[in-house]
Amino acid sequence: MLKVEKIIAIIKKNKSRFSSIGQYFFASLVPLILNIAINPLVAQNMSTEDYATVGYFKSYNTLVLPIVLFYVLHYYTKRFYEVKEDERLILKAYIFKFLFVASFVLALVSIACLYLYTICFNADSQIPLYPYAWICLMSLPLTGIYSLVRTDYKMSQNSKNFLVISVIYSVLTAALLLFFVVFFKWGALGNLLSVFITNLVLFIYCSFKYRALFYIPTNFQNYKVILKFCTPLTVAATLGFFTNGYDRVYLERLGNVDEFGFYIVAFSICNYLHVFADAVGNTFQPDIFRAIANRNTRSFFKYTMVILVMNALIVAVFVPLAPFVADILTAGKYLYSAGYMKILAVSSFASTVYFVISQFTVAVGLTNVTLYNKILTSLLSVAMFKVLIDNFQFIGAAWGVSLSFVISSIGNLLFVYIYRSKLMCYWNKK
Repeated sequence: MLKVEKIIAIIKKNKSRFSSIGQYFFASLVPLILNIAINPLVAQNMSTEDYATVGYFKSYNTLVLPIVLFYVLHYYTKRFYEVKEDERLILKAYIFKFLFVASFVLALVSIACLYLYTICFNADSQIPLYPYAWICLMSLPLTGIYSLVRTDYKMSQNSKNFLVISVIYSVLTAALLLFFVVFFKWGALGNLLSVFITNLVLFIYCSFKYRALFYIPTNFQNYKVILKFCTPLTVAATLGFFTNGYDRVYLERLGNVDEFGFYIVAFSICNYLHVFADAVGNTFQPDIFRAIANRNTRSFFKYTMVILVMNALIVAVFVPLAPFVADILTAGKYLYSAGYMKILAVSSFASTVYFVISQFTVAVGLTNVTLYNKILTSLLSVAMFKVLIDNFQFIGAAWGVSLSFVISSIGNLLFVYIYRSKLMCYWNKK
């Protein structure tokens, strides 16, 4: 009885905190719930060729998105609790202007590079570039200002506004997906257009909301500081393409579009696990960064274990139920994808382990460690995917996705150990 009363007392004492956590968690789960709800309808109106097209171009997101956003939001997150409110506003203006201008320039350069790659190395591709590449990749710079608004809400513990804007984004995307794919039956084009239009609407709204930041003076010298911090992270993140994205680009070149479509269906369903993992990670990310900033080892490990245990449990439940999940979410149309789903599901937990380790590395300022690790693990992953895909094709690629995150986690820990003197210097710094 005393234990129950103690639990009730703890809940009452931390009522606002639990409410805040619940709102962050729900905001991240809304897209998951909506996508699961509409997935059977979408699956019935998309062919394997449609899935292959969408999956192929979205695989480049992990390569292009870090270039377009240049990891400036990570700098804002790192500095959020280290500066005063007036300095934070100025920093926000720097980030806002960069995302408003530079992101679009970098996106255009990325599209040009993709065209050159296709012409020179993949001219026989069965998936056309136009208009899919333009729609998919130009959606990315439109996410910058929206991501800044969400980051600002999250780090300032404004869970209510974070929830509202996240729900608006999710509902609008789902509605447009139904409109273009189910009603108009535009397949891959409709799928990509739904994301593009949603990003455009939120970009216009968030830019108008933060328009006052245009009038805050900025100078190039301070941009140099930001870019110096972000450059190794950006390079490292683009190299992350070789652990999450390269598999689909490699598989597309096999020319088996139907099998590739089934693989993408499995990948898209397993992506719901990654959405859940992101929901958990984003919920506790401010607490982890605050614990690191305050050198609170106990809090850091507490929140880390919560993230890992929750994701391990959901994956453990998902794997044996994969055939049933595939049957429900595709209305029985893509049951064949269940075999790939069982393997790809493991990558969700493996990526969560890497996420926790890499977030710690960034928070303590060891950005070069992230870069060195990505260079090493990218080389290993490329070699691994070549062996696995050449010998086992799609099954090999599925196992390779999970193994690539395992390699990344081990590599990151190894480099943190090598640079442990810098880590201890940071941790003992007052």
